[in-house]
Amino acid sequence: EAMVKEEKFTLSQWRGIRGMSKADLSRETGITERTISSYESDVYSLRKANYDRLDALAKALHVSVNDIFLNPVSEKPKFTIGQPV
Repeated sequence: EAMVKEEKFTLSQWRGIRGMSKADLSRETGITERTISSYESDVYSLRKANYDRLDALAKALHVSVNDIFLNPVSEKPKFTIGQPV
């Protein structure tokens, strides 16, 4: 897989890269779409998520937890991709 290595992306960016909708991710992880939406819109809520949930999300996206951007800064990684809703 020729993805950019050492790059962190937000949860919604990884979802876009993998071509997954929130419903897909919800099915894969057992986490509700509403919770996924909350994680995507508020990095603080993602940071407070328990490790099992982060791990489930990372596994479903085929990344490690460390690859998910968790910094609560406004400076998001520069990456745009068309996103399935």
